[in-house]
Amino acid sequence: MARASEEYNQLVKRLPEVFVGKIERLLSLIKILGLAAKKCMKEKKMHLAPWKKHRYMQAKWLKTCERTTFSIPLTTTYSSQPARPRASMLTVDLLENMPGLHLTAVEVV
Repeated sequence: MARASEEYNQLVKRLPEVFVGKIERLLSLIKILGLAAKKCMKEKKMHLAPWKKHRYMQAKWLKTCERTTFSIPLTTTYSSQPARPRASMLTVDLLENMPGLHLTAVEVV
């Protein structure tokens, strides 16, 4: 908060970087911080922005993450040519494919 009171700043400093805990505890923290922000803004005779209100903070921190996956394959080919087999560089014998390459083999132990 730009012009926060000393009381509010001390409260924020006591918060951990990352919250790990139960939802009930997070609800309590959101309520306490929301009330402290409201009190601070009222003392400074400033308007409390909608994104600093209790309901907004609850919605922000307690929303559930919903992941969706696509059932349509992302790589589709419309070519009339058959697909070229792919090989990993780990399974290809380089000396066989490049006869001009003259290197001594090293055994990996």
